[in-house]
Amino acid sequence: MIGFGCYRTVDTNPTHQSAIEHALVSGVRIFDTSSNYGDGASERLVGKLAKAAIITKYGYLQGTMLEQIKAQESMGHEIPELVRLSDSLWHCIHPEFLEQAFQISCERMNRTTLDVVLLHNPEYYLQHAHQQGVNLGEAREELYRRFTEAFTWFERAIASGRLRAYGVSSNTFAYPTDATDAVCLARTLQAAEQAGGKGHHFAYAQMPLNLIEHFAATSLNTTARSTDALQTPLEFASENNIHVLVNRPLNAIVDNDLIRLVSHPMPEHIVHPQDIEHRIHEMETREHDLANKLQAEGSLSERDIQVLHEAFRVAGALCQSWSQFQGLIHWRDVERSYLAPRINAAAVMGAGSAHRSEVDEYIGDLTQLLTDLDTMYAQDENASLEELRSTLATEFGMDPESPLQQIAIHALVCTHGVGTVLVGMRTPTYVDDILATCDLPRQHFTRQTWARVAEQLKRLSH
Repeated sequence: MIGFGCYRTVDTNPTHQSAIEHALVSGVRIFDTSSNYGDGASERLVGKLAKAAIITKYGYLQGTMLEQIKAQESMGHEIPELVRLSDSLWHCIHPEFLEQAFQISCERMNRTTLDVVLLHNPEYYLQHAHQQGVNLGEAREELYRRFTEAFTWFERAIASGRLRAYGVSSNTFAYPTDATDAVCLARTLQAAEQAGGKGHHFAYAQMPLNLIEHFAATSLNTTARSTDALQTPLEFASENNIHVLVNRPLNAIVDNDLIRLVSHPMPEHIVHPQDIEHRIHEMETREHDLANKLQAEGSLSERDIQVLHEAFRVAGALCQSWSQFQGLIHWRDVERSYLAPRINAAAVMGAGSAHRSEVDEYIGDLTQLLTDLDTMYAQDENASLEELRSTLATEFGMDPESPLQQIAIHALVCTHGVGTVLVGMRTPTYVDDILATCDLPRQHFTRQTWARVAEQLKRLSH
């Protein structure tokens, strides 16, 4: 099943609204958000959906909520068991905080009953305790005591009709048992049984899983309840009726680097680096001349002149750096945050100018140049992942020409123990692209399949 991951969605973006509405019409029924996504803007967005299951998460104190808690502290009321990670990020799963966050979510989403609430990355407590020198065994016992208290609050909310189910979202469910911040799914289930007995409502576990971070499907870090056999988190969840929500299906994190598991479409024309360099230098001359022409049109203040020349220096800024960005993600970040605002400013300044047609032509040529530069970095990324793509297409029995994102999503959807694959689909077109994988013939992948994938990854890394 495909779910809609609502990280980086906000209620002020019409495209996000359209994507979510299109996903709903197309059959997506699970939408995953959090109280801290967009400082509440994501919850407000999905709250408009009447016929969908909405999962939200509590734990992070950031933005408005953090300021509210700090204001309460200044008046002498401190939430218990706060984990102060930095000045701008605190964390808490104490029932008093959960109640406060729950009420805020209900207001944002205009609901009196919430579908599912997850504790959001509770491993932060273990990381903080380790930094403070707390004994690992004591820290773990304290974490599961806090789980039991939080789950008891959830069970009471369910008994009163305010909540339907709950769970935990953790990046460390698949970590080795000796990792200082590993969260154990079996111990988490025990905490739920202590809180709600055999009829508990702990029903969801969220964790990362993708073609490179395969550990939820391969790490034998959990002991089966029926035997002494070791199980993966997916196997344990399946045996105990826990619905697994998989996140980051297309974003692998390796040594703090982000790898996008995507094959980028290529244009029909070939992009040559030498041609791009020549065009950049040509554009630099054009923008310099245009800035001087616009300056000569009238009396501009010293500040306006500075803004003018800053706007018309996109190519100038690229002259030395165009081939030195650290991959496609870095390039797109620079383009979005640094170059795009200057292009927009140049368009505004040229709108009332006698040289408007020349400015428009410059912006059109510059936009095409940046598109080709984007293609160059996308080509490099495709090439770096080509052996991985072709190898895994064969391993999962798919068409040899399948794009990497199709392989990544299909593999997860067909893996035993995976309930829902959460994908951040922020445009209607992206929704269609991802849902197209659902039309592929269903297969059945198990730990053995993923163990072979792990071996292939080892081979490719050498």
